Amino acid sequence: MSPMMAPRRCPTCHALVTSERCPTCVRTRDRRRGTAAQRGYCSARWRKLRAAKLQIDPLCSVCGVIAEHVDHLQAVDGRDDPRFWLWANLDSKCASCHSRKTIAADGGFRR
Repeated sequence: MSPMMAPRRCPTCHALVTSERCPTCVRTRDRRRGTAAQRGYCSARWRKLRAAKLQIDPLCSVCGVIAEHVDHLQAVDGRDDPRFWLWANLDSKCASCHSRKTIAADGGFRR
């Protein structure tokens, strides 16, 4: 567990927080984002597409280690977005490179 930080104001809700991320804002963002199932990542269709991508491209496109994630090159708005299923929009990545890309491109695990 990380040590307590000095109290500061959350830039979003202005609540006094002693952690790196405001627990209230994180929960609100997560609720708006929806669950993995709501976003389409638990469907049989996605699992099949993901498995095919990892079989054809088993190595991370960035560092060359075994890929564990299939990443969307362009951000998608859920399973109803045509880019969600577009093969050309998929990229194999290891967990570390996927996290690094998400943080850099999306401003963290949220947009």
